Amino acid sequence: MPVGGSALSWPAIAVVIPSHNRAEFLPATLESVFAQTDCPPFEVVLVDDASTDDTAAVVAAARHPIVYVRHERNRGVAQARQTGVERSRAPLLAFHDSDDVMLPGRLGELARYLDAHPDVGAVFSNGIVGPDGHPPSTVVPPELAASLDGRRVGVRDILRGGLPMYLQTALIRREAFERAGGIDTTLVRHADLELGCRLAVVGTVVFLDRATFRYRLHGANQTRNRLQLREGLADVMQRLRTRHPECVEACGEAWYRDREKRHLNRIAFKHLLHARLLRAGAAYLRALTLGTRAGRVGWRRTVAGSARPS
Repeated sequence: MPVGGSALSWPAIAVVIPSHNRAEFLPATLESVFAQTDCPPFEVVLVDDASTDDTAAVVAAARHPIVYVRHERNRGVAQARQTGVERSRAPLLAFHDSDDVMLPGRLGELARYLDAHPDVGAVFSNGIVGPDGHPPSTVVPPELAASLDGRRVGVRDILRGGLPMYLQTALIRREAFERAGGIDTTLVRHADLELGCRLAVVGTVVFLDRATFRYRLHGANQTRNRLQLREGLADVMQRLRTRHPECVEACGEAWYRDREKRHLNRIAFKHLLHARLLRAGAAYLRALTLGTRAGRVGWRRTVAGSARPS
């Protein structure tokens, strides 16, 4: 039975939760989802990605029905999300991570926005992040969030950086999700951002400056740094170039090439600073393949920058 509906009602929203060894966080996460009010009926689909902890027991003890799906081997968060979509029924898709907190009003507010804007295929929003006991910050920087609030988001907006397109902030029409091709399950990092780019090409994507989830910091998710995020972004741009040229066309070839090289040159610079010469060289060579002269100019700037005092 959908949450907020009768036994005969069809869910309007599917909340898809991928999980791998997050049993200690799941009770609070599920409680935040079930606490959603003033929203259409929704179903919760939890995909257990081969957990070895008490995830199954936590789900069984939940106070509302959950569609529980288990992968017998770990297949990664992107595949877990895609599996959840395939096992759900609702026309609207809301993704949520198993160690985050859904803030009050997320489902209702975003559902009302899509209902009032039938031309919009997906709406993304903001989130808050910060360790307990410290003032939180927003996932999308305040100045950028204010400039995009209520605005259609294009591929350029996403690939500039600073707009991570976390699926925990989104509500997506299933029709738009399927038209975009679903989640690229072969991507290790930034599959959500890559999907956001494809959604922006096949339809209308809007950003709302509303905090709809809280990103919980803990030991297992604090290892990513800005370099790793930039490397993931460069990988996404390479993937879009080879598999989804329509995303390149939406930006303009010259702009896209320049942005991709800029990311690669910054990656090379960071590796060079730490004497990781092979990795620096690999990033530089990728930049070279995008345009020899511009790649050489970017590398000279990188080397010059590494020689300056930091």
